[in-house]
Amino acid sequence: MTARHFLAVVALVQGVLLAALLILIVLNRWFRLRRRARVHPRRLAVEGVMQRWALGQADVRVVLAQLARLPVSLAVEALVSWSARVPGDRWRRLATALEGEWWARMVRTNSRSARWWKRLEAARFLSVAATPADTARVLKLLRDPHPAVHIAAVATLERVESAALVTAALERLPQLAPTVGAYYAGMLRHSRAVVVQLLLTRLSRTDDPVLARLTEFAARLQEPALRESLTALAGHSDAEVRTQVARALGAFPHPASIAALTRLVEDARWPVRAQAARSLGMLADPASLPLLRAALRDETWWVRMRTGLALTRFGPSGRNALLDAEVGADPNARDMARLVLGLSSQALAEFAA
Repeated sequence: MTARHFLAVVALVQGVLLAALLILIVLNRWFRLRRRARVHPRRLAVEGVMQRWALGQADVRVVLAQLARLPVSLAVEALVSWSARVPGDRWRRLATALEGEWWARMVRTNSRSARWWKRLEAARFLSVAATPADTARVLKLLRDPHPAVHIAAVATLERVESAALVTAALERLPQLAPTVGAYYAGMLRHSRAVVVQLLLTRLSRTDDPVLARLTEFAARLQEPALRESLTALAGHSDAEVRTQVARALGAFPHPASIAALTRLVEDARWPVRAQAARSLGMLADPASLPLLRAALRDETWWVRMRTGLALTRFGPSGRNALLDAEVGADPNARDMARLVLGLSSQALAEFAA
C-alpha cells in the first residue's frame, strides 16, 4: 500500500465518521422535537390543573395524576415553578400527598446517588416538597461536596423547621463565597429563633476561627437578643471581628453600643474606625459629635468619607460641623467636607447606606 492509498483510506474513514456525526446530530434533534411535541400537551395540562388547584377549583388528586404523566425532571421543574405561587397551607397538603407517589419516592432515593446531577434533582425536589420525615435526607444533601447540590438543598429551610438542618447550614456558612453566603443567610432567617440561640452559643467562643463570618451574619439579622454578645466582642484581638462588630452596633441604639463605638472609632485599624464612624452616624447620638469631628481629620480617606457621611445624619448640627471643617485648617477634613456637602440628597442616601 502506497502513501497515497493510505491517505485515501484515512480520508474515507474521516468522511464516514463526519457523516455519522451529522446523522447523529439530526437524529438527536428529531428525537428531542418528537419528545417535546409529545410532552408539551402534558405540561399545558399540568399548568392548567395547577392554576385551578391554586384557586381551589381542583382536587389535589387531579394534580398528582397530571404530574405523574410528566417525565420526572419536568415534574420537578413544575413543582419548583409553582411553589412560590401557591399559599403555604395548600402547598403543605400537596407535599404530604406527594410522599405516596412512586416517582417522588424515586427522586428521594436519588439523594444517595453517586451522580451529582441526580442528587441535585433530589435537592431541588426536597426544597419545595420536603416533609419532616425528610430531615435526615436533607441533612445529607446540605453536607454534599458539590456546590450546586447543597445550595439547592438549603432552600428546604423555608419548608421544614429543624434545628439539625439549621445547625448544618450555619456550620457551612463561614466556608462559602460572599454571594452564596448571602443566599444561605437569607434562608437561615426563616428559622430565626433557632438561629439566634445557636449564634448566642457560637459568639461566646472567642477562639472560634470563623468568628468574623459569624459576626457578619449576626449583624445581618439585627436581632436585639444578640446585642450583648456583639458588644462583648468589641475588644476582640481579631481586627475583622472588631470591624463586623462596629458595623453591627449601628443597628442597636443603646448606651452600651455607643460606649463600644466610642472606643472602636479610635481603633488602630482603619476598617474598624470607618465602620465605627458609620454606626455612630446611624445612632446619631449628640454626645458622639466631637468624636466624628475628630475622625474627619483621620489619615485614611475611607474613614474620613464614612465620617463625613455619618455627620449628615445628625441634621443641622452635623451640617454645621461639615461647614466648619470646610473652612478649617486641616486640608484633609476641608476636602472631605467640601465633597460631602456637594453631594445630592440621592447620592447621600446611596453612599450612607
